[in-house]
Amino acid sequence: MKLIRSFLFNVYYVLVTLFICVIGVVIGLFSRRLCSLNARLWGFLLLFGLRWLAGIKCDVKGRENLPKKGPYIVASKHQSALETIAFHALLPSPAYILKKELQYIPLFGWNLKLTGCVPIDRSSGTKAMRSILQGTEKRLKENRPVVIFPEGTRTQPGTTTHYNPGVGLLYEKCQVPVIPVALNAGYFWAKKAFMKNPGTLTIEFLPAMPSGLDKREFLNELQRRIEEACAKMDP
Repeated sequence: MKLIRSFLFNVYYVLVTLFICVIGVVIGLFSRRLCSLNARLWGFLLLFGLRWLAGIKCDVKGRENLPKKGPYIVASKHQSALETIAFHALLPSPAYILKKELQYIPLFGWNLKLTGCVPIDRSSGTKAMRSILQGTEKRLKENRPVVIFPEGTRTQPGTTTHYNPGVGLLYEKCQVPVIPVALNAGYFWAKKAFMKNPGTLTIEFLPAMPSGLDKREFLNELQRRIEEACAKMDP
């Protein structure tokens, strides 16, 4: 049964993504706002498919920790493709910080550009940091939340890796709330895995990071909060 449900969802995922990307390229000729709404629809459709085809329900906690007004930064654990989708449905017009190579994927990458992502060249060192800051400041001025994955790559549940200093730079320079996010999506949608494991996954928005920390203190505290919250989410 799990094999059949996984197959159905994977087919659904490809078809829905293709449809949304084609629509996005067309409406992108007229309005970036429409592209953001189109991405939001993509998020809702795929969460719907996860629930009713793969049997994976998404339990979202801590919405009260999201600022009611003004822009903010979401610093999320990264375990699966789910979180690159879900925030489109959970946040108002989010802008993702992502590696620039993704923009070169036909249709999909073009949509990333149209929705106003913040691309980075991870091989360019100082230049990449400056690009992250400039791109993030631009999106925050548009009153949009910015999503960053501090580890820079997907990790297996129960593991962590170095939290990159880019999120510390944004915390220091942008002066907006930074909301940590813990999740356990990797148990249900593993990296590059065809099989999807049914159950209830959790995405939790944690309280905003305190202001006034230096970058090293901030990174250590951010990692501690996220990893401790993730450790409590074993399925």
